[in-house]
Amino acid sequence: MQLEGVADPQPIVAGIMARGLEPPPPVDLTAWAARNVYFGSESPFPGPFDPDRFPPFRRILDVLSPDHPARVVTLRKSSQVGGTVLGEIFLGGTQDLDPCPFLYVHPTEPNAHRWVRTKWWPRVRATPALSRIFEGRSSKEGGTSLMLQERKDGRGMLIVSGANSAASLSMITARRQVQDDLSLWEDLPEGDPEGLADDRSKAFMWAKLFKVGTPNLAHKCRITEAFNRGTQEHLHVPCPHCGHLHPLDWDQFRARAEEDAVNVFFVCPECGGIIEERHRSGMIAEGAYRWVAHNPNPEPGWVSFHLWAAYVGLESWSTMARAWHAAKGDPADEKRVTNTTGGEPYEQPGEAPAWEELKTRAEAAQRPRGLVPIGALLLTLTLDCQDDYIDGVVVGWGRDLRRWIVERVRIEGHVSTPETRAELNALVDQAWPTKAGSRRRVDLTGIDANAWTDDVFDWAKGFAKSRVAMVRGVAGDAAPSLALVRKERRRDGKLVKYQGRFFNVGVNGLKGALYKFLRIGDADARGYVDFPAGLEDDYFEQLTAEKRTAVVNRRGFTEYQWIKPRARRNEQLDCMVYGEALAGKLGWRTLTPMQWAAMEAEREIAAARATPQRDMFADPALAARPAPEPAPAPIAAPPPITVPAFARPSAPAGRSLGALLP
Repeated sequence: MQLEGVADPQPIVAGIMARGLEPPPPVDLTAWAARNVYFGSESPFPGPFDPDRFPPFRRILDVLSPDHPARVVTLRKSSQVGGTVLGEIFLGGTQDLDPCPFLYVHPTEPNAHRWVRTKWWPRVRATPALSRIFEGRSSKEGGTSLMLQERKDGRGMLIVSGANSAASLSMITARRQVQDDLSLWEDLPEGDPEGLADDRSKAFMWAKLFKVGTPNLAHKCRITEAFNRGTQEHLHVPCPHCGHLHPLDWDQFRARAEEDAVNVFFVCPECGGIIEERHRSGMIAEGAYRWVAHNPNPEPGWVSFHLWAAYVGLESWSTMARAWHAAKGDPADEKRVTNTTGGEPYEQPGEAPAWEELKTRAEAAQRPRGLVPIGALLLTLTLDCQDDYIDGVVVGWGRDLRRWIVERVRIEGHVSTPETRAELNALVDQAWPTKAGSRRRVDLTGIDANAWTDDVFDWAKGFAKSRVAMVRGVAGDAAPSLALVRKERRRDGKLVKYQGRFFNVGVNGLKGALYKFLRIGDADARGYVDFPAGLEDDYFEQLTAEKRTAVVNRRGFTEYQWIKPRARRNEQLDCMVYGEALAGKLGWRTLTPMQWAAMEAEREIAAARATPQRDMFADPALAARPAPEPAPAPIAAPPPITVPAFARPSAPAGRSLGALLP
């Protein structure tokens, strides 16, 4: 019965129910970005997001939409090609159009904090659609308010986490995820962090996970493993001559760059036509390209993309070619360019050449032990402490990543005893004879402090930190070559500060690079490792003792470790990689030709002329070399040479292992 003057409730209820049951409009992330995303002056393309600048992004954003059935979306890419931007569009568009709990995971918690402050909150402030739905917090806030951000209406939230903390990945349920920089994630004692993150979304049938990152080393590269599990879509572009669709191939580009780093191009596999950079914009225009799946049997619901720098246009092809040309011959640089430019994992050597080959090569060269050869302008001494002796090596480092083993040294006794410390003091102060006819002390000494740390620190602090550093090896393919340990707690809970002299050394990458250098047979080639005659067999056995091996750990995960046979020792391998890390600290990889020339003039040419009676091993050609002409004054002064001056007084009398020449 309808009461007079009162509205009929049935149409009202029906209208409310109809609106509630009406499906939401499609989520078009590309259109949302075009309406809302604006880049500031820090971007290479300031202004509104333009989908036509790089149309292939449309396909990736379409797959990230909730209307697409894919559950996992992977993007393996070069660095700086827009992966972070796509992740932020996925996040921002989701919170605006399809709000829900959203998890954004970075490799570490410090990375996560930095991303929120420098990327996410500037994005929120610059995007009205986001600033309307999030609380107006300051980017200076920290703690929970920074890492857990709710929409004003409570319909969605952003949870930011670090993959290095199992606790930060617990008690979280998220319907959407971004797993950023996936190749830099390291295994945790609690298990695989990628699996822990994936589990945060398993309660949702229609969850969406975006895995994105630049590759690292092959065999254990998370983003490559994720890419291989999916459709493996590559961007196929048309040949400007015949229209044949094909991907731009990194290996072809790399081979061409080695021949000519200026005139670099691709060759069409169909007609043999030359494809130059001027053709790039036409090849990626909307309607010209195609994303083509290369995996006929992907895991259900898994779509993966590969995108590298040649398509995007942030760097010219010639710039990329020159980068590879300069990196060729240096495994560390080859890895960097392969990963960051080619977007491909790097195959690291996992096994050294036979030690007998290195021994034969050394004996054939007949270079004397204990004498610093011409070209070895930087000197390091690295030491490895054992229970009852200390093994070590003096290495010279020069231009073009070349190195010369000068002498193997050994001290009997433990680092804590007064007699051993007296010999260590003399060894650090020892002046080594050079082929230029002078004598030089080492520029930097490194001593392994992984064991007997307190004893090593007690001895090392008697020297300036510019002369003696403490080092210890750390595993992990993503570990940096050298990282300062500022302070840490001992087992008794006491906090120890190491006066800026203690460093972690990322040994995995350095060992792989060393084994590639050891295979170079041309004495004049970049990266050659030169051995003197007379080194003991066990020196070469130790140097080549380890092999990169796949190991199933106690948690059931496969990881790659450097393994040595149980009966072999590896002190000299450790000493060599420690020495390379310290040489890098002295500038071995970064000194300019002008700086090398200045050091050569000071340490070899001037020293030879200033020595009245030159050493019997001195090079006769050295005295005839003209002094380098003064270089023209540069516009900006080059970085200072961070090595000690050459002219030093001889070490005071004392026990020394360096009386090697008659």
